[in-house]
Amino acid sequence: MEMNDENSLKLFSFNAFNTIHPPKNDGYWDLSKKALAYGKGNPLALKVLGSFLHSKSEKEWDNALKKLRRIPNADIQKVLRLSFNELDETEKDIFLDIACFFKGEEKEKVARILNECGFYADIGIRNLLDKALISIAMNQSIQMHDLIQEMGHKIVCEESLKNPGKRSRVWHPDEICDILNNDKGSATIETLYLDMTQGTEICVHSDAFRKMPKLRLLAFASSGIGYGRKRVDYTLSLPTNLELPNNLRYIQWDGCPLKSLSTTSWPSKLVELSMPYSNVEKLWDGRQNLPSLEEINLYGSRQLIECPDFSGAPNLKTIWLNQCESLTQVHPSVFSLPKLDFLAVYGCKELKSLSSNDCSPSLRSVVAYSCPNLQDFSIPISKNQSNIHVHLRSTALKQMPSSLMNLQNLTNFSFPISDLLMDLPEKYTNQIMLSDPNNPECDSVATLRRILPSPMFHYLRELKFDGCQSLTELPDNISLLSLLSFLALHNTNVMTFPETIKTLSRLRCVTICHCERLQALPALPPSVHSLKLWDCKSLKKVSSSTEQLKRQHATTFTFLNCMKLDEESYNTILKDAIARVEFRAKAQQLSAGLEESKKEECTNVDDDFADDFIYEQNKNVGKICYFLPITGSKVGDLLFHDSCAQKSMTIQVPQLSNFFGFIFYLVVPPIQPCDVGDEELEILFGFESYLETSWGERTHIASSCSIAWNCEFYHGFKLNVMSDHVLLWYDSECCKRIMEIIEGRKATADDDDDDDDEQNANLTVKFVARLPNKEEVAIKACGIRWIYPNESRRCRFKRRREDFELEAIASPNGEKGLESDVDGEELVPPTKKFKHGSFLEAPSILQVESIEDLR
Repeated sequence: MEMNDENSLKLFSFNAFNTIHPPKNDGYWDLSKKALAYGKGNPLALKVLGSFLHSKSEKEWDNALKKLRRIPNADIQKVLRLSFNELDETEKDIFLDIACFFKGEEKEKVARILNECGFYADIGIRNLLDKALISIAMNQSIQMHDLIQEMGHKIVCEESLKNPGKRSRVWHPDEICDILNNDKGSATIETLYLDMTQGTEICVHSDAFRKMPKLRLLAFASSGIGYGRKRVDYTLSLPTNLELPNNLRYIQWDGCPLKSLSTTSWPSKLVELSMPYSNVEKLWDGRQNLPSLEEINLYGSRQLIECPDFSGAPNLKTIWLNQCESLTQVHPSVFSLPKLDFLAVYGCKELKSLSSNDCSPSLRSVVAYSCPNLQDFSIPISKNQSNIHVHLRSTALKQMPSSLMNLQNLTNFSFPISDLLMDLPEKYTNQIMLSDPNNPECDSVATLRRILPSPMFHYLRELKFDGCQSLTELPDNISLLSLLSFLALHNTNVMTFPETIKTLSRLRCVTICHCERLQALPALPPSVHSLKLWDCKSLKKVSSSTEQLKRQHATTFTFLNCMKLDEESYNTILKDAIARVEFRAKAQQLSAGLEESKKEECTNVDDDFADDFIYEQNKNVGKICYFLPITGSKVGDLLFHDSCAQKSMTIQVPQLSNFFGFIFYLVVPPIQPCDVGDEELEILFGFESYLETSWGERTHIASSCSIAWNCEFYHGFKLNVMSDHVLLWYDSECCKRIMEIIEGRKATADDDDDDDDEQNANLTVKFVARLPNKEEVAIKACGIRWIYPNESRRCRFKRRREDFELEAIASPNGEKGLESDVDGEELVPPTKKFKHGSFLEAPSILQVESIEDLR
């Protein structure tokens, strides 16, 4: 398993310096960072590398680390190769294809292409996972540790040490350019992967590909994949008649500068053709025989004026023609494809019509939003085609397409705000996304008020508004949507929500982004457990939503860049956070004492919610997370008992009978806008901790959470945190583990009062925050707040009265629960005095009293 940064440094330093930290007074510290960057958490690599560099000078270290970039360490490679040697021949091919070509690509895509190469990729990828030679990321891409990839590269290089043109796979830019320019290819080459960001001038010899009959995979790739691809400027010289090997299964050519491809014929075994951001005007003339082609991607090819004839590709399933701004029509053959599943033409500004006499029975998605000239949609979709996605928002359609009127149970539907929606039947769709009316004189609010009572909205689960600039408010009768569980607004002019929103008893998730005129948010129904707001620059007031908490959910409340929140709203947000934590912690304590059947009844969601969509990410299950900006107050005023201006701390844990949980907090500074490509916009928070007890027990405990700003309206968001933000986070499982350890010892110590004061436990915590690209985010401060029950139970500390000032938590009946014991020792929580008027104080929960008053 990959080690974290702290343990990686300790392991490496132990082998390199015989201590757990490098010397800080010379250059070894910076050199150690370079070594850690090379090892990337691999324990074997860190151990071998540390031993290799032991007792060497700084100059020798620097030279050795530079050498490793080109020549991998032999001792590391020898051990790693044991796993490779156990693979069969097809598994070795899969491994080398991933190491030299497919690292970072989606698992399903890789398996589909390699299956067509005869490699039985599904079971092969499974075996590579079992041997830990690869891993699958959250976005389902295949990842490989850099050292394991280096092993793959070295294995290929050994096929021909001096002549790259006689190797099976080539990926180094200089070597590929030499092969293509000087006709140095051979029949042994199977894959070519050229990173276009490494070179700007390519000249392809007329016979270059003719000498590579076994070429299966070809890529001229820019940095990033998918929506993260960027155009790269380069010069390219091609022969008049480019002949591509018939054995090619996959062609990727990002930003192709050619207006047309002069190939005499396309490879008949081709499975996928990917040419995003190209200058191609026409892909081919007439009909091409492509019986194996399953996916074609011409995304962002703004010069494309003619859609190819796809009738010779009967297995074509996925077509990306989105953002092809010069495209006026889609070839009629498209909708006749027997296996067509997905067609994307969104952002095609000149597209006027989508029409056909046929419709593939396998069609599941037509994405045609943001086509401002689209006036005709006449695709005869069958009534039997349920669970289909149809996106027609931000179009010029003036009538509801007749082929859509008789459908039911659409998975997703989008359309301009219009009275035409009143004619749709009930149970038409679970999800609808609305855009501005195509008639600028139409009153969006009035139209919305008319259509919400119509049959189609009775069974609606998800309602979204995308770019509705004419929408200034949501009508009161939104309360009629009794089954609504998800509400989202993007780039609208809505200024406030109606008070009636609190009557939506099934509403669970609210997402509001780039609504810059939103000023106030009323109380939401207690069922809401995910509230995400970002870049709502005018938002000032937020009302409490915790008056009637009934169910237990993972909770994520995000206020990214909402920097005008007033002080009262800050107080409200913190009170909500503490109330939710106390409610959840008490429920967990209660359920622990119940028999199994009763426990299930206490913690499970009601049956009525069993079929609702679950929006929380798996990594946040069991956690309560709040993320909001800090304005005008110091971190020390955050109502937390223990804090420090670092990213780690050691604190004494109160005895179990005196608390039932704790909230962590940490503060991150502004983060400059960064493009995360295909990765989800999120910051990953976590900590590594050790609970050390006075009776010799040491337990490792870890926790993590994710604050995400995924937006399904469009791609291209940049992660940007404009000021200091604080994260408050409660982890029920983490609290449970710590309390179980203390409780276990406490049970054995109850018979011996003399030892009671000696049963101490210290918790050492180191926090970390990372961007999606794994870049670490600085942490300005961290802390912890112990959560105490309202009963008269407090932590026992031997202190003089003048050594502290005391926080007391009022019980529901207003009584204070602190007493002194018979020895005159004060029973107090480990706390600091809270400054009056801090921006997160919760006066209804916390009350400062003198010790005499408490007596």
